[in-house]
Amino acid sequence: MSVADRDRAESGGDACRAGYHAQIKEENRARIIRAARDLFLARGYDKTSLAQIAKQARVSTGTLFKRYPSKAALFAAVTSEQWQLDVQYAEPPPPGDPRYGLDHIGRDYACLVSRPGTAALCRLIITELPQMPELADIVGTGFAIDRGPFFDRLRDYLEAEAQAGTLDFRSADGQPQSASEVAEQFLGMIC
Repeated sequence: MSVADRDRAESGGDACRAGYHAQIKEENRARIIRAARDLFLARGYDKTSLAQIAKQARVSTGTLFKRYPSKAALFAAVTSEQWQLDVQYAEPPPPGDPRYGLDHIGRDYACLVSRPGTAALCRLIITELPQMPELADIVGTGFAIDRGPFFDRLRDYLEAEAQAGTLDFRSADGQPQSASEVAEQFLGMIC
């Protein structure tokens, strides 16, 4: 075997090892997220320890802490993953037909929130948030951080409709409202 052949074989071996390690890393991440979600939902945030999560995920506590340095960071990853869809977030519909645009965005969001586990996770956040102030920084007001792509898409759409003159946002007492406030209300109604 020539030196060049040996170098190619060795570099291919490194690529295989790198691929194997990436696969193991992803499998560990998925097991950690699944175990954390299941334990948070079964026991609550406060009564779940990182050691329990590591044990259920079949990873060392070192592996868990390397990826998620705190329980709050792991909870953020769990909530973020729950809000992801298997499809790319589409651009908002063009302005001009608010009934179509709101229906389109609303249906996408309803599909997301009706996924198994989403309602239970929302209930957990609502019940734990008052006792766990560190979660407030993670989940944000109205969970806007976790549902960010939908919130941003809806807010941008509402702003475009307002600029086109097809929608005007006012409260019950006639005060102007921002597209962000209206987006929060709209998504809250769907939930």
